[in-house]
Amino acid sequence: MTLKDLLGERGIRYDAAAMLADVDKATISRIANGKARARPETVVRLARALGVSARRMEAICAASHAAARSDDRVPA
Repeated sequence: MTLKDLLGERGIRYDAAAMLADVDKATISRIANGKARARPETVVRLARALGVSARRMEAICAASHAAARSDDRVPA
């Protein structure tokens, strides 16, 4: 599961997730799209805001990053 999947399942848009976690919307977008790795404090904020453990959120953010990396390797 990626951050995009989790937010989609819960019907939460990036701007709402950003407000709930008190982080910038661009940060949510970069993490969800695998363009950036989440900093530890961001992982904790997201976890609290979305009601999951920090360990699970860390795995979700890592999956988002890994998914984007695998997409980059697929030849066109």
